[in-house]
Amino acid sequence: MYELAHLGIVVKDCELSINFYCEVLGCTVIERTHNDNLKIVILKCGALIIELLEYTVPSIAVRGAGVYDHLAFAVDDIEQAMADLKAKGVLFESDGPRVAFSGKKIAFFSGPNGERIELVEEKASESQDFNTRL
Repeated sequence: MYELAHLGIVVKDCELSINFYCEVLGCTVIERTHNDNLKIVILKCGALIIELLEYTVPSIAVRGAGVYDHLAFAVDDIEQAMADLKAKGVLFESDGPRVAFSGKKIAFFSGPNGERIELVEEKASESQDFNTRL
């Protein structure tokens, strides 16, 4: 069984969303990062991690996945998890995992109703650091 790692939500304005989630719902910002196309803010809400995604390029900002962009499941070995899921007929968006912002390895696939699902493998030291922040 895979463990839920986080819920990714597409937002129009990260700062507005941070204010709402933190001031209204009591979440805490634990990480911020960005590149030319995307701002990401990681929030802790009890045991749940929420990933706010603000796409800054108009052609990317419109996503077919909806407001809830994806569910992410933590895995210890992403290559093995991908092989196991491929053996069960799962088709991934890419041939192998890619390295994300913080050195995490990620891979996406679709569920039976088109929902986006992500596998995420944290770097060992980051997993330990991340868990101590929780």
